Amino acid sequence: MTMSARAAHVLLFPFPASGHLIPLLDLGHALASHGLAITVLCPEQYESRLDPLLTRAASEGLLVRPLIFPLPPAQGWTVPLFSLYLTSFQQLAGPLLEQWWHEQHERSNNKDEDDGTFGPPVCIISDFIFGWTQETAAKLGIRRVVFYPCGAFAMSISSSLWEHMPQEGVDSDEGEVHIPNLPHPLTVRKFQIFSLIEVYKKSDPVSESIRHGMLLNLQSWGSVFNTFDDLEALYINHLEKLSGRPVWSVGPLLPPLLFKEKQKINVIQRGKANSIDESLCLRWLDSREEKSVVYICFGSVGVLSDKQVEEVAAGLEASQESFVWVIKDPTPSRVSDDSSNYSGVFPEGFEERTKEKGLVIRGWAPQLLILSHPSVGAFLTHCGWNSTLESIALGVPMITWPMFAEQYTNDLLLVEYLKVGVRLCQGAAALPNRDDVKTAVKRVLGREGDEAKRAEELSKAAKIAVQQGGSSSKNLEAFVSEMNKLAGLHSEFIQRDYQV
Repeated sequence: MTMSARAAHVLLFPFPASGHLIPLLDLGHALASHGLAITVLCPEQYESRLDPLLTRAASEGLLVRPLIFPLPPAQGWTVPLFSLYLTSFQQLAGPLLEQWWHEQHERSNNKDEDDGTFGPPVCIISDFIFGWTQETAAKLGIRRVVFYPCGAFAMSISSSLWEHMPQEGVDSDEGEVHIPNLPHPLTVRKFQIFSLIEVYKKSDPVSESIRHGMLLNLQSWGSVFNTFDDLEALYINHLEKLSGRPVWSVGPLLPPLLFKEKQKINVIQRGKANSIDESLCLRWLDSREEKSVVYICFGSVGVLSDKQVEEVAAGLEASQESFVWVIKDPTPSRVSDDSSNYSGVFPEGFEERTKEKGLVIRGWAPQLLILSHPSVGAFLTHCGWNSTLESIALGVPMITWPMFAEQYTNDLLLVEYLKVGVRLCQGAAALPNRDDVKTAVKRVLGREGDEAKRAEELSKAAKIAVQQGGSSSKNLEAFVSEMNKLAGLHSEFIQRDYQV
């Protein structure tokens, strides 16, 4: 097969945390559905996380394959240990990436080894955490595109802070930090900025290396965001002007089944295997009235202390509303400052007293299945971007409790700008008042404010964005066209049920 007959080949390099990995794999499926050949670079201990994509791709005849490399397991999630973890990625994945690229070229030039499907890659799409891949791509003479699993608002703030570091004289966590070079003035508290920025030390090798990588993102050929124009147009345009490079908003990157009108959803697997049988979960939800259930989940790493669980439980019980609560087994927390005081057990008698009102899920929940159900009317969330975008796409207003990273700026966007959320509290160590929990649940489920109306409006906009002719659909097609141009191909889209 000649080079011109091959699919354009793109390498995906996700950071393996769930909030980063899942949306980039969703992007990989979307690109493969449009005729691109996809290789996913992944550490060996996370290889099983690729199985849903690889299985689906094989059944649909898509060109998707893994490229696995060894990586020592993370020793913890403090900022210093996380910084070392990032360094190990560069030291181990960088040389492998270069070696693999050269092997691809040699194989394409050797007719005996050429399988006629995967030619040399024309582009690397890597998570924004891997800014160093911009230098690798430049060395290899190919394009690098940044993938942002977070929103454009959060990244506008992050980019500004990295560029204008450090800000002197802000010692207290409650101290004000002014964010320069945004479309509008903005001041936040120190505790609300990203941890890696908060602990930045000028001239410290690790800090400077991370900052250098973040600034390299602005030099990349372009950026892809898991967002959509009607949600964040102001900040998408701002980032495009800031970098002088194209920005493609292609979200929400969610299973197309979610956007099918009047289609009952029975099973949606996204991420890990669920810890509850989907049919059991659906039967319970079917027994509830429309928009009467509050769904409670704090993401893949958020863990509450026993005191926090006690207050949330008391507030829920007092509200007398139905709920689905996802709670984790007691394992070392990556978030809570009080993780040693977490037993994974509810207050005595709580489950018995609320057994007619509540469904408890221990482990990984079928979140999309739950949020898409008509009975769910509110989401108590940590404001991770995946959860945020899922809730917006499905029209579910939120009760917000951001805990770390960009969750604070997501909370700001949801509550103060988009007005689809009610803030409960902020911070991993915050102790919410049970009366505030009750009030927030009653307000959102009772549709006392405008949050539910705004959520429905944004849900409609999200569905339009991913439909044929919508902004995200057009942006995805434009990106595929650019990849095909790089490979010397004509833009003939091979769409396999990606769009509605």
